[in-house]
Amino acid sequence: MRQRAPKRPAAERKRLILESAQSVFAESGYANSGTEQVARAAGVSASALYRYFPSKRDLYLATLRNAGPRLQALWAERAQRSSDPLEAIRLLGQEYYDHLQGRSSYARLWFQALGDADDPDVRDAISANFTGMVDVIAGLIATAQARGLARKDIDPRIAAWHFMAIGFTFDLVHHLALDGELDRARVEAWGHLYIDSLREAPHAPSNDESIPAQGRALPVRQPGRADRPGRGGDPLPQVPASTPDPVGEAHGGGADG
Repeated sequence: MRQRAPKRPAAERKRLILESAQSVFAESGYANSGTEQVARAAGVSASALYRYFPSKRDLYLATLRNAGPRLQALWAERAQRSSDPLEAIRLLGQEYYDHLQGRSSYARLWFQALGDADDPDVRDAISANFTGMVDVIAGLIATAQARGLARKDIDPRIAAWHFMAIGFTFDLVHHLALDGELDRARVEAWGHLYIDSLREAPHAPSNDESIPAQGRALPVRQPGRADRPGRGGDPLPQVPASTPDPVGEAHGGGADG
């Protein structure tokens, strides 16, 4: 007589249901998915599924609320492996791109969920997911600032949303089957460009050589005195007055011809 497979612990069974639900909802969306599909994918009966989640909507919301923290925990763990917080951010972006190329159900799940964002509970779950990821990246940027590795005139949270916008572009390009637009070499170059925009320059300008930029993700520099003619703050040379032309307009002035 065939022996029954040992019964899984409740926590493991719930985890399998949520992981299977993520794949099913990512593939078909909420409206076109059924709890029976999820139960089959998880290897449980429909009645067992309903013991954990009373309705399809409850299962969907639990799936959304579970997916975000899992990625955030993974990011936090990966970030601890690098001594440079900015390099950790670059590697996280690169790994996310590589993950997408493996047909990640995670990214597709959130794209599907955006179509259901009129539901306040779905919208809250999506918002919590993205703000949670912003928290991780902003924290790494703030740490880099504290260590003198990142510019002080950058708002960590705005810069973190910039990082998220790059990731969202990866998602969009991938889901539209436009991967040729962003191959790995271009993604690596983009990552270095983003990180370089955050790094503290080896010789930082003094306060009077840059404009205040609080709240700015990518600061705009004005040339310092040393960059101007007459180095060291010397007066600029006088420009001789132009001689009026026959129609009474100075050379170089007036409207374009």
